[in-house]
Amino acid sequence: MTMRWGYVGLLCLLWVGCGHRSKGDNGGSGLTMTPADAELSVMNGQPASLIYQVMLDGTDVTLKSTFSVDNTGMGTFSGAIFTTLPAAVGKTVVHATVNGQTAATSLTVRATTVIVADGAPANSPSLFGGADDPSRAPEAVYPPEGALVPPNLNQLEFQFKPAGATLFELAIASVALDLRIYFLCHPLSSGCTFSPDGATWKLLGQAGRNGTLTWTLRGSSAQGGGVGKSAAQHLSFPAEEMAGGIYYWAAAAGGIYRYDFGLNGQSGEPFYTPKQAGGGSCVGCHTLSRDGKRIAVGIDAPTPSKMRALDVATRTKLFEVGGFMGGSNYEALSSDGKWLITTEGGGLTLRDTATGKLATAVPAVDNANMPDFSPDGSQVVFSRGDSNCTLGFCMTLSVKNAGLWVTAFTGNGFGAPQSLVTGGNNYYPSFSPDGKFVLFNRSTGDSYDSPSATVMIVSATGGSPIDLASVNTKTGNSWPKWSPFVHHFGTSTILWLTFSSRRNLGLRANSKAQLWMVPVDVETLAQGKDPGYPPFWLPFQDPSTGNHIAQWVAKVERAPCSQIDQSGCMPNEDCVDGMCVPKIQ
Repeated sequence: MTMRWGYVGLLCLLWVGCGHRSKGDNGGSGLTMTPADAELSVMNGQPASLIYQVMLDGTDVTLKSTFSVDNTGMGTFSGAIFTTLPAAVGKTVVHATVNGQTAATSLTVRATTVIVADGAPANSPSLFGGADDPSRAPEAVYPPEGALVPPNLNQLEFQFKPAGATLFELAIASVALDLRIYFLCHPLSSGCTFSPDGATWKLLGQAGRNGTLTWTLRGSSAQGGGVGKSAAQHLSFPAEEMAGGIYYWAAAAGGIYRYDFGLNGQSGEPFYTPKQAGGGSCVGCHTLSRDGKRIAVGIDAPTPSKMRALDVATRTKLFEVGGFMGGSNYEALSSDGKWLITTEGGGLTLRDTATGKLATAVPAVDNANMPDFSPDGSQVVFSRGDSNCTLGFCMTLSVKNAGLWVTAFTGNGFGAPQSLVTGGNNYYPSFSPDGKFVLFNRSTGDSYDSPSATVMIVSATGGSPIDLASVNTKTGNSWPKWSPFVHHFGTSTILWLTFSSRRNLGLRANSKAQLWMVPVDVETLAQGKDPGYPPFWLPFQDPSTGNHIAQWVAKVERAPCSQIDQSGCMPNEDCVDGMCVPKIQ
């Protein structure tokens, strides 16, 4: 979407204080930097500059100093001159170093931005001065109130019901940001939607980093008149960006797709399709090592499926097992990809991932399904339900009346299983990235595509499971998986999880399984409580297709390539800096 920037930018510099001493300063000696705790005001993304001076025991050493800024998205230094970037907003720390000594001081950039979107009247900002008119007050629908999202989510729809208004102002504010966007209704079902462009989203991610934005909608018309205002909503961001990637089953395509959080402006990309697998009908269930280097996939009908292990970067086959009436439906890879646990023979079987060589009997642990390694590789959690084997044939696609069990991993085998969770049907267990919790599904019936599936969490040492009520307001939430990262929001430690759900996306009616994400507060979990954050939709998906089994990795491994002839890349990829990346969409 193309947008018009409103009003000419102005520059305002506010110098505050006269210096900041480095640690170890003593009574008038040492390194100082001015201006200290400075503030810059910028309008409409226009660059603003600030000149720093560094003194060492009364001598100007500015020209000998090296300058840096903690948040490189805020701006850059040329000598002692700091200049803001277009998305600069918020607070950061500036450093000056000379002769082994360092001084530091804060810098706050306050941004005021006005945007008039395509189609809206150029004088839109002047049309919102009328008297209060509740009949024109928009009703916010999405994102959900109180959502916490990664700063680099990159896309987010603001959905609302317009009431009697036809022209709208979206105001987003924090202590450092005053953003106002004017736009017309983009119809969506019974309401309207608006999506900020990439540059605006980057501004929001900077302004909200480790904090909360307040957003409101006001309604008017191209003729002016009365103005209605929505209730205030809140959107928060953690301190860190999301990294790594997600590999998921795109059911309509019958293959594995992936999304790389390190690449902006991309949708899900095909990774391993039936054609790549050799013409099979489907590539579905899959698991990856946490480092992202190895993957195991199921091919064709899960009776059980033929299972194939691959090197992720090159998609080279390492080995495969099974076929009709044999194979493995569920697998687990150790964090480093060295070991692969299959469910051959209806239980846990251990293989060397590089060669496929058996390390245990088939199986070594009977009646064990849906395994997952702990991050440190010391434990394996699995689901154990009603017996699923008849005359040596084991159907492991689903479980009934299953509990969760934990067994020690000895390095080349398994210890004696210990019960972790009982009651109901419990399945799809997954260890948290810190190893302290186990995420799982619980349903009242068979696990396969259960409409009653809820998302639960239990301590890895046992205890009462926690019902994530904020997620389970609608049931049918399947395949919960943890992101491998530990983040922070204020004083809280945050973990992230994803799940598949057929719930509506705000005003968008939905009948397809889509991937949703939700943060959880570790300290609240430790108290046995639901942290209460609402889930949000992951926007890289096609909402018209069904997506399942979001398996996370710490890094998306990509094939090396030659930029001369593009060798090594798939048809949907380009060779950039010697690596295959998705074509720009």
